[in-house]
Amino acid sequence: MEIADAPREEPAPAEEKELAESLPGERRTRLSGAWTAIVVGLVALVVILVFILQNQQSVEVAFLMFHGHLPLAVAMLFALILGSVVVFAFGAARIFQLRMVAGRARRKGPGSSTQAD
Repeated sequence: MEIADAPREEPAPAEEKELAESLPGERRTRLSGAWTAIVVGLVALVVILVFILQNQQSVEVAFLMFHGHLPLAVAMLFALILGSVVVFAFGAARIFQLRMVAGRARRKGPGSSTQAD
């Protein structure tokens, strides 16, 4: 009685080609992604700083019961931040909703779902 060797997991042809063509240190890693994000973030901050420095004229701002004068760029930056918070809140609510649906489906189990033929 012979013991068969376990099948070896061969890399997919695309992965094999990528590994053969890339040199050491050339593959994308989490660290390289982090460096890219840092560079993009710094460029964005410089652009925002230039925008703020070029738009120093004062404007009157009224929001609910608050009234005052702010530089135009700062007022626009506050509007951008408020808009981002609203988008984040709706996105977080949607993710929470999808996780709740997925949790209910997981508790029901795979046998209880109906499939059309």
